[in-house]
Amino acid sequence: MEEGLDRGWIVLGLLALVLAFTGGASRFDAIQIVPLRTLSALFLVSSLFFLTKERLKAERALIILFVCFALIVVVQLVPLPPWLWQSLPQRANILRLDAVLGLEGAWRPLTLTPMRSWNVLGSLVVPAAGLFLAIALRASSLTLLRIVTGLGVLNALLGLFQIVMGRSSVFYFYEVTNRGGAVGVFANENHAAVFAACSMLVVTLLGLRVRKERSAVWERLIYPAAFFLILFVSLAGGSRAGFVAVIGAILVSMTMLALSPRPRRGLHAEQSVGRWLDQHPRLILAIPVILVSLTAAAFLTLDRTPAFREILVRDSFEDLRWALWPVIIEMFEGHWVLGTGFGSFEQVYHIYEPSALLMPSYVNQAHNDWAQFIIEGGVLAGLLLTGLLVWMIKAIGTISLHRTRRVDSIFWMSIFAIVGAASLADYPLRTPLFQLVTIWLLLALSRDARDIKAT
Repeated sequence: MEEGLDRGWIVLGLLALVLAFTGGASRFDAIQIVPLRTLSALFLVSSLFFLTKERLKAERALIILFVCFALIVVVQLVPLPPWLWQSLPQRANILRLDAVLGLEGAWRPLTLTPMRSWNVLGSLVVPAAGLFLAIALRASSLTLLRIVTGLGVLNALLGLFQIVMGRSSVFYFYEVTNRGGAVGVFANENHAAVFAACSMLVVTLLGLRVRKERSAVWERLIYPAAFFLILFVSLAGGSRAGFVAVIGAILVSMTMLALSPRPRRGLHAEQSVGRWLDQHPRLILAIPVILVSLTAAAFLTLDRTPAFREILVRDSFEDLRWALWPVIIEMFEGHWVLGTGFGSFEQVYHIYEPSALLMPSYVNQAHNDWAQFIIEGGVLAGLLLTGLLVWMIKAIGTISLHRTRRVDSIFWMSIFAIVGAASLADYPLRTPLFQLVTIWLLLALSRDARDIKAT
């Protein structure tokens, strides 16, 4: 068993590859869902053989939060007696339809779209597999972050191939996608760009950590190259939100580099490359930062950044996201107590959709995941979200109190800030791959905080 646990990163890597090729779409009807959930279930079942009480107890906070979310979805699916369901708010229109159809005595669940909520419940097998498999295999924070880095590089490479080969590229995995853009392993270029920004921060952190390891000479060269590759592809993309996120990632990376402590001088590495790296620890990371800054400036000067052009050309107030706000607010005010049911937004939106927003394109998400989470889950979802934020603040606070881990605290604050800010205008966490990565980031944060407490 111990040998299997030592090689647990291989199993986690296989799960990551499955998600990379099947879990990049947020749509409930993507055909990739079939192999995605089937294989995820197999990984989840296999993790049960390695779980122990001690390992579960160590991560009880995250497990409790995850189980509470699953229970909220289950509660929304429990059929209610007619008299109770009819007394719930925002049910008048449905009651009138029931009267016409003769369905007054039908038992209905709390969710307004039972099939969509069942789909959400089934989708939890993916993050559950990622959470319990990582716990069962005792994956370290370093292991999880390295796998995330690998996903970031894969996302960038596929994005590069998509740009080079054009709209007909075979590297577009999904039917509904942004053809012609750098979507990478995702179906949406916004999600790919935000993921790239997160990957850049992870690469920066690993690059700073690994420079203390004398045996990781080539790894110290790989991370700067990975950073440059991810940024290069991101600048060639057409996502405005992603462009802003990437610029933010560059600034945070520079801050992390500036605040990182210089390794103490000791015995030089035997290899000439290692000796040079030990003598110039900051330069090895400063070089790619300078290069990518010059590259970004060149892209902007030569007008080769589609996302930047869109920022200048488009009027943001004409964007559909802004036009949706009055409708989102109305839905929020009507359903913040009990919620409409997870997965129900698209169909419930049709009840509130004004004639002015009727158009050939359709709205299947609120483009504000914070608001949509409360609209679908109600006050219970809000309490759960508050609990998660409190736990994160506590964990990051524990790390920030340690003087030698200032860079780590900046990293954790920044990466979750990017995801949170992106969720204000989009829905990256609706994709299974982003859910898996976020679960692993939370688990890595938990283990970093626990390591600090143990010292």
